[in-house]
Amino acid sequence: MYPCVECNKEKLLQNIETVTQMLHADKKIMCAVVKGFCADDGVMDILEESSCDWFGDSRIEDLAKLKTKKTRFLIRLSQPCEIKEVVASSEVSFESEIKTILLLQEEAEKQNKKHGIILAIDMGDLREGIFYKNIPEIDAATETILRSPNLKLLGVGTNLGCFGGVMTDKENMQGLIDIASHIEEKFSVKLPYISGMTTAAMEMIEDKTMPLPVNHGRFGEAWLLGYDSVDNRRLFYLHDDAFLFKAQIIELKEKPSRPIGRIGGNAYGEHVEYKNEGLMQRALLAFGTQDVKYEYLIPLDKNVEFIGASSDHTIISLRNAEQYKVGDVLAFKLKYHALLHIYTSKYVKKFIV
Repeated sequence: MYPCVECNKEKLLQNIETVTQMLHADKKIMCAVVKGFCADDGVMDILEESSCDWFGDSRIEDLAKLKTKKTRFLIRLSQPCEIKEVVASSEVSFESEIKTILLLQEEAEKQNKKHGIILAIDMGDLREGIFYKNIPEIDAATETILRSPNLKLLGVGTNLGCFGGVMTDKENMQGLIDIASHIEEKFSVKLPYISGMTTAAMEMIEDKTMPLPVNHGRFGEAWLLGYDSVDNRRLFYLHDDAFLFKAQIIELKEKPSRPIGRIGGNAYGEHVEYKNEGLMQRALLAFGTQDVKYEYLIPLDKNVEFIGASSDHTIISLRNAEQYKVGDVLAFKLKYHALLHIYTSKYVKKFIV
């Protein structure tokens, strides 16, 4: 049945083992981020066989359904409304707000549990975390955690690249190390983890320039898709086709290249200019933006050209690929946003191959 996404078990295992072994070689912890495929049961069965150390997700619903002995890490700051679920379904969470930390202590006490916290530090990407220059706030959050008998301060961490596009480098990693050292000295504690690595740090991992104290990373795109979007580079030692999206041609017609008639906005209120390229062979694929935006797909056949899409249809030009017919199936490699959208859509079938 189409549209569908196929996950190649052998290629995915090779990818995650490659990245994990690169980290383990330097005694670093590999947290596999599983939100990209919504912690799909079939894919998780594959990952359970791997040697990665932790599973991370931004949705507590995904972590709650995992049957695993690996550490579960909530990598988005906890919502106050989900504190009960956070304590019940994750061993560790990223936190930056004192109010939330106090709620976690209260709930962990009710559940008679110990909950680990990695204090989120914003090293300049300007998404989550206490801004790195605000030392009094970092100290206040640290003191709150250390005073909470059911909480354990496991370390500090930062996220780079996802919002501001800030690249991971020696300077911001050293800044995170300095904050960890400040906490250790001021409060006479030892922090087990400094979590600064993501796919954006792969180049530093490859060339062994990641400082040794940064010993924990949260990786998704690298082992899922063999790509690093922040550095805009293909990771050639990893498979980039462990996931393939497939869709079927439902119509194939020769039509003009420009719409005919008075032109207004399309279904999304967009005003699009189309070039007049004469008659062309156009095909309709049975998926649309409700499933995935075509901008995040890479056709395996480089002669296939996207024209546009509506919520349920995607239109392609087959001017240079006239061998196709109605019923044929086209395959696409995925960018990270495509993977997120496809696994979120209930209309896209999911298969392990």
